[in-house]
Amino acid sequence: MSFTDILFTIAIKPLELLFEFIFAIANSITPNPGYNLIVMSLAINFLVLPLYRRADAIQMEAKDKEAKLRPMMEHIKKYFKGDERVMILQTFYKIENYNPLSSLKSLISLVLQIPFFIAAYQFLSHLPLLNGQSLGPITDLSKPDGLITIGALTINLLPVLMTVINIVSSEIYTRGQPFKDKIVLYLSAAIFLVLLYNSPSGLVFYWTFNNVFSLFKNIFYRIKNPGFVFKIICAVAGVFGAVVLIINRSSVSPRQFVFLLIFAALLELPLIFHFLPKKNKTDEDRKLTLVDKLIYLFGLLYVTVLMGVQIPSAVISSSPEEFIHLTDWNNPTQYIWYTLCVSIGFFLVWTNVFYLLATPSAKRIFAVVLMLYASISTLDYMLFGLKLGTISAELELDAPLSFTTGTFLINTAAVLALAAVLLLVYKFKPGIIQFLLLLLCAVTLGMSIVNISSINKSYAGATEKGNVSATPQITLSRNGKNVVVIMLDRAIGSLVPYLFNENKNLEKEYDGFTFYPNTISYGAFTNFGVPPLFGGYEYTPVEMNKRSDELLKDKHNEALRMLPALFSKNGYDVTFIDPPYSNYSELPDLSIFDGMDNVHAYTAKGIMNPYGKTISKQLDDTRKRNFFIYSIFKTSPLVFQESIYNGGNYHSLGVSYTVEGEFTVPQVRSSFSNSKGVKANFMDSYYVLESMPGITSIEESGNYVLLMNNNSTHEPMLLQEPEYVPSNVVDNKQYDLLHISRTYLNGRNMLLSSYLQMSHYQVNMAAYKSLGRWFNFLREQGVWDNTRIIIVADH
Repeated sequence: MSFTDILFTIAIKPLELLFEFIFAIANSITPNPGYNLIVMSLAINFLVLPLYRRADAIQMEAKDKEAKLRPMMEHIKKYFKGDERVMILQTFYKIENYNPLSSLKSLISLVLQIPFFIAAYQFLSHLPLLNGQSLGPITDLSKPDGLITIGALTINLLPVLMTVINIVSSEIYTRGQPFKDKIVLYLSAAIFLVLLYNSPSGLVFYWTFNNVFSLFKNIFYRIKNPGFVFKIICAVAGVFGAVVLIINRSSVSPRQFVFLLIFAALLELPLIFHFLPKKNKTDEDRKLTLVDKLIYLFGLLYVTVLMGVQIPSAVISSSPEEFIHLTDWNNPTQYIWYTLCVSIGFFLVWTNVFYLLATPSAKRIFAVVLMLYASISTLDYMLFGLKLGTISAELELDAPLSFTTGTFLINTAAVLALAAVLLLVYKFKPGIIQFLLLLLCAVTLGMSIVNISSINKSYAGATEKGNVSATPQITLSRNGKNVVVIMLDRAIGSLVPYLFNENKNLEKEYDGFTFYPNTISYGAFTNFGVPPLFGGYEYTPVEMNKRSDELLKDKHNEALRMLPALFSKNGYDVTFIDPPYSNYSELPDLSIFDGMDNVHAYTAKGIMNPYGKTISKQLDDTRKRNFFIYSIFKTSPLVFQESIYNGGNYHSLGVSYTVEGEFTVPQVRSSFSNSKGVKANFMDSYYVLESMPGITSIEESGNYVLLMNNNSTHEPMLLQEPEYVPSNVVDNKQYDLLHISRTYLNGRNMLLSSYLQMSHYQVNMAAYKSLGRWFNFLREQGVWDNTRIIIVADH
């Protein structure tokens, strides 16, 4: 990352991520981009409302101070000249505790708008959901509105309307102030008009609605006692929302109903607190102590390191090779540095902006909130949600995320108990909190350094592994003997009868095979199932464990070399493609076959994918974007985790991808019949199967063996039916409705009611169809009858 990239990631990316997250949640409820722009505008404006309120207060304080001193300053300037005037003015400023640069405080609100504008521009200018979407008279939100046409002249009306509203709002805000205070706002309105005139109308509509919000805000603050009125509005909105929610209870899930009902109840609190008796705070109560400042600082540093470094480095260090793409060799630590920049921007920059503009009493609240957030995050990360299953390099769990009601209750009780204890300790012994947060900072930083060191070591080792640039080559013979063993990783044997029943062509392509339904793997993972599969019964987990004085890695490698050694000694030429987990590495370490005669090992996964480079770049963007949200997900109370996880999509809208080819990643699902995008790991393995006819050469004589591992069946992904091929836009709704009967066979019903079930079915079908095409190729080349083929799964 260049220096400008780092600055942009720190300052803008957190805001852009926030915009996308809010828009995605709104879109999941009501898939209408126009309404979602309004929701996003309201959410952002209410979120930053305290920030702008405090900025306005600071500006007014500076203006009042300047207005108070202006008569004397003008008097001095009138009667004194040169150095004498300068010295008297400086003395006057010192006596009155005034700095001439204080006049710049009037620009605070404008300066704050700039990063929010840049983030909105970045997000909405590249948002695919706006393409072709209309809003009232606007026909396409991804293009300028062009609402007025005079002959050949087209005028964009929305930017003009935005500017008019902006000027009216500025006039109300600066009413009674001198013209020089207004000119900056008028100038900014003109600048936004120029910048946005030819921008997508969706972006202009969003910024226009921001100005409408600002206009109503300025009018609202002109009324008497606006705070009390706002509390009444919140209370009424809460009651109205609760009534609507109860009437429409059947349209939401029980968990959503409880969450929304609690939110509606919270809207009543401002008005309730308004009528409660207020304790008169002493100066000591309002004072911000050094301990408060240190608690805030250490809490902020800790969550920055935890979210930005520790959590992503822990995931990557568990299997660094999975985060390396063979067509684009980048160190996986790039994801950590990017996530750290986002974390710095989110916590150290934007949280500090709110903090620095806050009053002393509000800063104490910040300290308490940071203390609670840091502690609860540690509790959730360390003690809860630990057994969620295997997570992929795309940060997707291999099973749907689900918690029991009991687990929710235990977690909630633990969070509340921890919060109560911390508040008591903070009240009586705040120094203990300060020490604990500092200790957490040191420990987390140390763990992160160890993880990063491990990742760098693994990356260095990966770059020294076997030749991955060589194109795989399969050789078979017409007149000799051929043996083919294809391991389909995680293939589901019980699906085979249903697959063949739906696709009658497979029965012809697999003519001569014998199906063995009553088989079982030695374990649920590759390192359990592969050794006995390639090495025999001596390499079952029980037998391998008897050799406890040897490394598991060495025994695994020995099992992989068993068949190549036996066949090569008996006159066969052996080819091994993508040996599974060789040298206990996700990237096949081909060096384990060095020195073996007539044994040729190749890496094909990722090498044969024609879209590899494009997908690799998009996958990098996806991981960078998702790692920070993954950190938030892992440190949140369990009641929020399912919503944040979002089925592994993390509320991604795919806004940062430049599509150079046909496919985009990740695959975003709207149902088990519809999706957009693809999964990188499936594509890398699928195109190995598809390329087999092209890399197979036929000799007239000789004996040959092909041993091959393929992961296409390991990576469930929705495919386009009935072809069962990758498609950037999958729409199987009609086909699925017309083929409900495919789930029934011989009196047994196969469940295809979830995304996971459907996607597993589809990738298994795709694998068998691809191999079927290769089998037809072998028939055409005259090597079918003298070739023995075994298809097996490791687990």
